[in-house]
Amino acid sequence: MDRIDLHCHTTCSDGTDSPKELLRRAKKLGLRAVAITDHDTFRGHMDGMIAGMEFGVEFVPGVELSSLHMGEHIHLLAYYANEHSRTLRELMDRAVYERAHRNEKMVQLLQKAGYPIDMDIVRQRFPGQTMIGRPHIAEILLEKGFVNSVREGVVSLMGKGAPFHVPRYHVPLLDYIRAVREAGGVPVIAHLYQYRMTDEQRRQMIAEATDAGLLGLEGMYTTYDKDQQETVFAFAKEFGLICTGGSDYHGRNKPGIQLGSGMGDLKVPYEMLERLRETAKQN
Repeated sequence: MDRIDLHCHTTCSDGTDSPKELLRRAKKLGLRAVAITDHDTFRGHMDGMIAGMEFGVEFVPGVELSSLHMGEHIHLLAYYANEHSRTLRELMDRAVYERAHRNEKMVQLLQKAGYPIDMDIVRQRFPGQTMIGRPHIAEILLEKGFVNSVREGVVSLMGKGAPFHVPRYHVPLLDYIRAVREAGGVPVIAHLYQYRMTDEQRRQMIAEATDAGLLGLEGMYTTYDKDQQETVFAFAKEFGLICTGGSDYHGRNKPGIQLGSGMGDLKVPYEMLERLRETAKQN
């Protein structure tokens, strides 16, 4: 079976592989296709496309958009969207601006508490990085010996309920779905079981999102158990949606998740990409 991975992150957001390194790794692992779905940015697409041609791995353009719905932070994967779409760009630019403002406030709180960090240090540590977030700040704290891992820094210092947490503005999910469709893209709700919802609440969200133009659900994902995966596929059938699949690979920032195989058992078939491409053509 030809395997693919439609959910991967690079150094353009919070991963540790460059787009070229990601495609090289995919080739080594025997993957037929890989999507770069960095958070709120298309920046890795050109390098990914060039590397895909160099290594003979099909490159799929994507992005992961952070949104809000029913009080939950929902991640929306968007594939094949026109990155020059004005409506989509305006929403993404707002999200990036709000993320930068949040970073400033978190770093100020950390500094006031005695942590030797400021935004100049963060920018110098990650030159050219346009998508700085909590993992980058946590990596600096790790290097300085204040935490034992990036995850510990993100969760225990800057996560919800932690002492240096700062709430972040999120674009409404339905607004993002409409913008992605307007941009000719395929909107897909990511990792459905990471949200604090009952199955009935998930069904309600999917129904409302489908009315707004949702086209897919992430049907195969690193942390799904068998029952969860079957439920997501059932939701997709109920609402006439396609399914995609991916590992959510971040490199060293999520060391337990491997490209293409997640925690070891993930096997996303190429047929999912074929249906995704066909859906994009019809959009």
